[in-house]
This record gives sequence, C-alpha cells and structure tokens, in this order.
Amino acid sequence: MNFGMFTDFHVRRGASQAEAFDESFGQITEAEQMGFDTVWLAEHHFSPERAVLASPMVIASAIAARTERIRTGLAVQVLPLTNPLRVAEEAATVDHISKGRFDFGIGRSGLTKYYQGYNVPYGESRSRFLEALEIIMKAWREDSLTHEGEYHSFQDVTVTPKPYQQPYPPVRVAVAGEDTFPLVGAMGHPIFISANTGREALKERLAAYREKLAESGASGTPDIAIRVPVYCAETTEKAHEEPRESALGAIQYAVTELIQTAANPEIAERMRRIAAAPYEQVLEERVLFGTPSEIVDKFKGYQEDLGVTGVVMEVNYGGQIPQDRVNNSLRLISNEVMPEFKG
Repeated sequence: MNFGMFTDFHVRRGASQAEAFDESFGQITEAEQMGFDTVWLAEHHFSPERAVLASPMVIASAIAARTERIRTGLAVQVLPLTNPLRVAEEAATVDHISKGRFDFGIGRSGLTKYYQGYNVPYGESRSRFLEALEIIMKAWREDSLTHEGEYHSFQDVTVTPKPYQQPYPPVRVAVAGEDTFPLVGAMGHPIFISANTGREALKERLAAYREKLAESGASGTPDIAIRVPVYCAETTEKAHEEPRESALGAIQYAVTELIQTAANPEIAERMRRIAAAPYEQVLEERVLFGTPSEIVDKFKGYQEDLGVTGVVMEVNYGGQIPQDRVNNSLRLISNEVMPEFKG
C-alpha cells in the first residue's frame, strides 16, 4: 500500500501566510524522514482563511528540490482553469527537477467559487477537463502538436521539455459522481476516491470503474487511492478528542463555504448530512481517528472491501491540530501502522 500525506498548506488562526508555508514545508520534511511514500498537494483559490496553496506545481518543484526520496503528487491540478499546454510544460519540468518523483493528479473540482474567480463557466468544466487532458497527453507523446477543439486550437507546436518519466508521469484522476467512475475507467487511469462517499455507493461505483478499466485493456491490479482524514494517538480517547475541535471546524467550514459553492447537488447534500451528524457519527463514517491497531484494521477494511492500493491521509483535518500532535500522529503511523503493510 502506498502511504501518502495530503496537505493544503493550511492557515492557522492568528498565524501569518509566511508561517503557513514554513509549517507545511517542515511537515513534509518530517514525512520524508518517517518513510512516507508521497506528499499530495491540494489546489485552493480565493480562500485566505483556509490555505495558501494556490500554485501546486510551484510547490511541487520546491519540494523536489528540498527532498531526496519522497514523491510529490497533485491532488489535484484543476485542469479547466488554465492553459493545458502550460500545464504540460510545467508538469514535465517538475518531473525533471524531481528526477521522476512526480505524480500528475488531476480533476475539475466541485467548487464553483474557483471558476467564478477565473471567469470560467462551471457548466463547461467537464468538457474543458476532457479536452485539456487530451491536449496534455498529445503534448507529451507527440513531437509536434496540432489541435482543433472547442476551447483550444494549436498549430504545429512542440512542447518542451518532454517528461522525465516515459512516456509521462503517472496520471491519476479524482472521481466523485456516479458517471465519472466508468468514464475514467474507460480512459485506463488510476483514480482518487473520497471517504465522504458511502461505502456501499463506493463499491457499486468501483465495480463500474473496474469493468470499464478492463475493457480499456489496462492490466494489473486497479490502482485506487482513497483520501481520508487520519489521526493516530496512543489511546482511543486521545485519538478522538485531540483533533475534535479542528475536525468540527472543518465540517463547519464545509457548511458555510462548500455547500454554497458546490456545483454538484450530491456533494452539497452529502455535506449537509455530515454537518448535521453528531461527532460520534463523524468518527464512524467520515474519518479514521484511532490507535495504531485501530487504524491498521480500518486500512485493511479498505483493502478488503474496496480494493484500495493507497491512502491519501489528511493528517491535519481542519488545519488547527497542534503541530506537536500532528508530528506525534505521523510518528505513530510510520512506526506502528505502515510496517503492517510494508512487510
């Protein structure tokens, strides 16, 4: 199993933006020293109260220069918001700087706020995403690119550099809606899924993904990474109580911000249900907060029920867990959880 740490370069209450960068870079250094496989970077815009990670490709480059072993992945680059040729160039550049320690995670986001800020109609997000991905794949594979599409037209351009990894970095697509699973399966790409979606719904959607993936000609075990908030402590009581305020703050943020800007009604309704749930239900259904042995059992459950091959752990859910507690959680995961899956 691939063990990934998700970060959105959160902003703590009362802290400066400079401190937000320093803290997150420090946490990434800790993660590499502790043996984590990948650090995954979010993309946020126009949310000063939440995060400073507006440029994940720039941050990925900085991480590559600061580290020696850990991989850096995007979770995710929002493709419809920018020029796909620029994305192809920058991703290939990061791939070279990192000497192939780069994963190209992509999606289109469910938040209309980002699209409104960039003056891109959200109703075009899917078609823009698919066209952008097509262009990027062509740019990496072909010496010269000509494309005539709905949103972009290019004539005989040569994208340089080509990726370090051949033919290109691993491409992973975030999926959420029911119809997205088979669509991405038909493309043959690995996926991100979210623990926000109910277990039974995930089973059904993953079955559709696997069916289309097999039809695409892809071989081997389907590569499925699940994103979920994770917190580990020495006792169950500590694991539940220490991140409580931060987790509830994250949920409240979802109520006041995400629901208002979520284009997908399913996402909005899911967040309403989460917001109305007691903390005990959040612990049961939304997060993995527990002792090392409890987290091992839950990860094994994900493997058995859903066939996941990686976890993208949101290790500071809500961004307000004290830094010493976050580091303690990372140490416990590294020392007592990861060895159960790395033998």
